[in-house]
Amino acid sequence: MTKIFVRQSIMFVSLVFLQVCLFSRIHVFGVATPVVYTYFLIKLPVKLSRNAVLFLAALIGLSIDIFGYTLGLNMLATIIVGFMRYMLLRLFKPRDLIDNVIPSFGTFGRNMFFRYAGTVTLLHITLLFAIDVNAFLVPSLFILRIAGSFIISSLIIYGLEMIYSGKGN
Repeated sequence: MTKIFVRQSIMFVSLVFLQVCLFSRIHVFGVATPVVYTYFLIKLPVKLSRNAVLFLAALIGLSIDIFGYTLGLNMLATIIVGFMRYMLLRLFKPRDLIDNVIPSFGTFGRNMFFRYAGTVTLLHITLLFAIDVNAFLVPSLFILRIAGSFIISSLIIYGLEMIYSGKGN
């Protein structure tokens, strides 16, 4: 348990740092911005209580908001995703899998993990951009921002998972 806590803590700090210092400054064609801190929510243990997931979701969202000056947008989106996480896990978790695992290529399989991670990422990005005040003024830009950010974020999360699973985790 301590080993998992240390890994999750390091992942939390690393993802917040990378999001604030690197990924939030990337705007591909002025519309697509990678949102990779959702990888933290994706990698939380399956058996973790709903209250703990909601607390950690609020904490990572608040951290991004504090350093990114976004006034609660990320916190609200991560809390909703944290709440929806159990429904998504029921959809994508293999039936014969024990509950005390961390979602990964090894435990879910590449295809199912990518579907689960993609759904979590798409939900988060859609909520994040929908909460924005100007989101619905230009519907085509709204859809383009979601699609572009989802593609870039998914590719980065997939790469992070390849690195993370390559270490024998």
